[in-house]
Amino acid sequence: MGQSLDVGDVIDMLEESAMMKRPVVVKLSDGRIFEDRVQEIVKWHGEDHVVFHDHELTPLGAISDIQRGRPPEYTYAGKRV
Repeated sequence: MGQSLDVGDVIDMLEESAMMKRPVVVKLSDGRIFEDRVQEIVKWHGEDHVVFHDHELTPLGAISDIQRGRPPEYTYAGKRV
């Protein structure tokens, strides 16, 4: 994916995804990779966790890499002129 990121970079990308409603590609330390949108970042049992739209609550420490997902495709299909 990309170069190694520190925790601040990961949090910035997650917050951007939540604010802009844009997907991110997340690589977990167990090797799983998925694309999803962030709903919010919460503190649970003293640790920061990420609430994703379509995936389970994920501890911030389990994220080994993150990058912006596919940008939305804007099209004029279906629009009336």
